[in-house]
Amino acid sequence: MTNKRRRITLAIVATLLALGTGAVAQAQQTPDISKRIKVAMVPKLVGLSVFKANQQGAEMAAKTLNIDFLYTGPVTASAQGQVDVFNSLIARKFDVITTTSNNPTQLAPALRRAMKQGIKVVSYDSDVAPDARDFFIQNTAYPAFGKALVESVAKFAGPEAKVAILSSTKDATIQNEWIKAVNAYIAATYPKMKIVTTDYGQSSPSQSLTAGLNILQAHPEVTAIIAPDGAAEVGAAAAVQKLGKTGKVFVTGCSDPDAIRQYVKAGIIKASPLWDEVKEGQLVMHVARLAANNALKPNDHLSVPGLGDFEVKNKVIIFSEPLVFTAENIDQYKF
Repeated sequence: MTNKRRRITLAIVATLLALGTGAVAQAQQTPDISKRIKVAMVPKLVGLSVFKANQQGAEMAAKTLNIDFLYTGPVTASAQGQVDVFNSLIARKFDVITTTSNNPTQLAPALRRAMKQGIKVVSYDSDVAPDARDFFIQNTAYPAFGKALVESVAKFAGPEAKVAILSSTKDATIQNEWIKAVNAYIAATYPKMKIVTTDYGQSSPSQSLTAGLNILQAHPEVTAIIAPDGAAEVGAAAAVQKLGKTGKVFVTGCSDPDAIRQYVKAGIIKASPLWDEVKEGQLVMHVARLAANNALKPNDHLSVPGLGDFEVKNKVIIFSEPLVFTAENIDQYKF
């Protein structure tokens, strides 16, 4: 055999081996579900509609992934309440704990203890300290979501809007990241837009309503409220409606479509970015299953039928681009 033919033959063999390796890698993305595992989903609090949507998707996926699924959490947005739940799950030897955090540092010691005992930890929505979890599913890229919130204001309240922020709690990781992104985007894009005040509704619709009323009464110049929390957006919209400011004050935030539908149709909320919470719950369970199997690497590629392809970068998975609900499309979504 000539050297030229030998080189061609070796190149063909190398190509076939590479194709074979790729086929094996792709097959390994289908998780091994032969062993039943116990997975808990611990939201910031039970009862909030956005987290119920996560639960709905997680329960659907759990049935196909041979997961014994438990949804449990505190009744108020309490970091200590979540820690108490974690301690119970550790004692009951769950295989995976998934959670969205009320406080990234206060939750960390209990989650580190879980990891030392072999329990995998997957955070989603609002992250915990990076060394207290195995993977984090980030709803959207923070700058993209900050931009979506600000553009929802600028389009209807104008580039010189006077804006109030009504958030959840002072320590909420994801809300604080979004607020930072909002401030950065305003400074870069709408320098005449001004944030005049920030308040907190404790992820409670009733407390958010009270906070919204206080904002509008104390700051009559406000023409828009950015409420980056499901309960806060509902509370802010209800406050606008109660004070007869529809058409004068526009609300945006991040809540599921069922919770804000009436306010979208009333014209109080014109545009509200979020993501598909049900599908995110499904992804949480797929990542939990792979984590339990030790089948997902810190930097990896993940393909989930029906959800799409995802990149794992330094243990972080970005779920989605912002999905903006409007009067034109909101009835397409039921969660």
